[in-house]
Amino acid sequence: MATNNSVTNIAGVLSAITTTIAFSNASAVSIGTLPANAQIVDINIDTTTAFNATTTNTVTVGKTGTAAAFVAATSVTSLGRASVATTGVYSAWADTGSAELDATVTFSQTGTAATTGAARVTIVYKAFA
Repeated sequence: MATNNSVTNIAGVLSAITTTIAFSNASAVSIGTLPANAQIVDINIDTTTAFNATTTNTVTVGKTGTAAAFVAATSVTSLGRASVATTGVYSAWADTGSAELDATVTFSQTGTAATTGAARVTIVYKAFA
């Protein structure tokens, strides 16, 4: 019995959109536009200056109208790359829908307000025709 181990080449390239967010951002910040039917491959949240609100410091990644569509509340209290292993909404990454959309990042805090904090958020995606 023959086994077909062929792989279909879907071609194309990976693209990325990125922005920064600071402790002083009181509302959603646009990361950029994802094309229709894009597939998100990865989302990186890199804290470059630790956020210092006294209780919680989190960001969500989503789209206009749904702040946590792609990543639920993820801590940005420590420097470095935050893990989205448990906060990623992976079912929404497979296909972003039939229309292009504005991807956003939102900073939230509790306790005494932050006086420092900055992060760079990058969405890596593949566009399909």
